[in-house]
Amino acid sequence: MARWAIVFALLGLLSVPFAQPPGKALEQHKGKAVPDVTFVDINSKAHKLSAYRGKVVLLNFWSVY
Repeated sequence: MARWAIVFALLGLLSVPFAQPPGKALEQHKGKAVPDVTFVDINSKAHKLSAYRGKVVLLNFWSVY
């Protein structure tokens, strides 16, 4: 069991140099338009993202598979 913990710890440490700084990912998309997509809610009603322009939108993605 301890051997697996060491393996996972080493894999985690090896992935650190490839991670982007937190602000860099946001800077790449700053000032660019978001694509207009359509989402369907649990009541099968369609919602276009463009209808919420200028408002704060929280998208919660999850899967049942």
